[in-house]
Amino acid sequence: MSNKKLPLVIVLLAVCIIVAVQCNDNDQSKTTDNKNTDAKSGIITPKALPVTVPGFHFPEDSNAIYSWMNNKQFPNNYDSASVYAHAWGVWAGLTASSGEVYQGDTLRIFETWLGISEIQDLINAGNTQGGCTATKTQRTMLERPKQFGHGPTGILKHALMAKRYNDTIDVNPGFWVTVSYDPDAACYATTNSILKQSVINKYAVENGVGNIPAFPQKAITIKPTYLVGSATDSLIQIPAWSGPKDTAYAANLWPTVVYADVKNRQAPNKQLVPAAANDHDPAHIAAATCNLSDFINFKVDAKMAAYMNQEDSTQGLSGQGKAVAGQIAILVAMHVTTKEISNWTWQTYYWTPDPMHPDKPSSDLAASIMPAALKGTVAGHYAVVSSYAMVIPNQPLTGGTNKGVTPIYGYNPYLESGFDTSFAGGNLVFPNKLNPKFYFGDQTNCMSCHTLATPTSLTTRSGVSNDLYTTVQYISNTDPYFVNKIRLDFAWSIQAATINDAPPAAKKKE
Repeated sequence: MSNKKLPLVIVLLAVCIIVAVQCNDNDQSKTTDNKNTDAKSGIITPKALPVTVPGFHFPEDSNAIYSWMNNKQFPNNYDSASVYAHAWGVWAGLTASSGEVYQGDTLRIFETWLGISEIQDLINAGNTQGGCTATKTQRTMLERPKQFGHGPTGILKHALMAKRYNDTIDVNPGFWVTVSYDPDAACYATTNSILKQSVINKYAVENGVGNIPAFPQKAITIKPTYLVGSATDSLIQIPAWSGPKDTAYAANLWPTVVYADVKNRQAPNKQLVPAAANDHDPAHIAAATCNLSDFINFKVDAKMAAYMNQEDSTQGLSGQGKAVAGQIAILVAMHVTTKEISNWTWQTYYWTPDPMHPDKPSSDLAASIMPAALKGTVAGHYAVVSSYAMVIPNQPLTGGTNKGVTPIYGYNPYLESGFDTSFAGGNLVFPNKLNPKFYFGDQTNCMSCHTLATPTSLTTRSGVSNDLYTTVQYISNTDPYFVNKIRLDFAWSIQAATINDAPPAAKKKE
């Protein structure tokens, strides 16, 4: 090779190296769904629910959903299999990878969504388009469940009453939730400034039923529910649901528990034998131990720990133990509702030791419809419950009846099993017109409860006097209870996060 050709060869080699590097960068961006930029910048972009299951559609045509609830070919005209299939499709999308990364963790779709407090901040700032375009820089902060401030609740009792009997086992994990809106629901909330009391007041109707504007059809709201335990212990004890007991059944009364192995030393998909809550036999504990990776989970960071401690300080719960960075948040349950029909679809998910044979309120039928892609995965370790109607046969939005109907029980053991009728002395109970003997706990229904969502009353501006609860029954959208009230489109989350920029709408003259 002559010396004259050498510079040209060097130039060509340099060009090839540059092209190879660019191609490699492009390939990486393709395989990571363009997450590298966001991962480096610390930005999380909320992602819409994807369709990951064959045959699932979102949003589903409302006529198709109503056909499942009014199909004369099925008992009580209710096509449970189609409802379960749809609920599983929602779960598969929620738990799919988003491609967004936070502190090295690839987030699931639901983990990218804005929390209600983040939406509240955007509205407070006057950012009406914030819910449509906002990104995040951290996970949605964990908070104490607001519903647990209105009456006795099992999980919180469990956290307060449990005693530590082994220095290698955390038997006292704390109970926390987030409430989040998908991009469409978040966009609706900020565009309408719907958390402002002054805005809500505009929809009051004298001697009539007021309604805020309906959420869009693609809107989804969720309530992920976590137990937060120590990462420095070998095991974390988790209450394991074993079915209802025909009474309000708080978690501190559940007879069995499982243990999450923080170090993931158990065999994959191990057959679990839940142990008695106070059984200290090492062999029984070993049989009841699964991997932490059998639960959707994440590590609490310093920002979240500080927020949790502030939350407890505000609510007078500091005695439950200080949150610290490195603790593990373990997903045990999640309420999910979609606005595909006027009264929303309602599905809830809870962790179960035996995914293919979950105890009530789920069922073997529900488990048998689980998509193949979920079986054997961490997302497949959760049971599903659905309540797309209050009772069956399904009743019309208005003018229906509680006569000759069968209740649909729709509740989450980790969230509602411990409810009873003593909410603030019983004055927060909506009379049951189907069966006055129904009790709170496992005789409740998501839709029946959430239809009662209305703003806090004028006389208790910061109180909960309009937090009315009910056991399962049909309630018309024009029930006399709603006269001179403003319905919040089934969203208790709006009531809990209302921005008090004006007095609530005064009760109209009769």
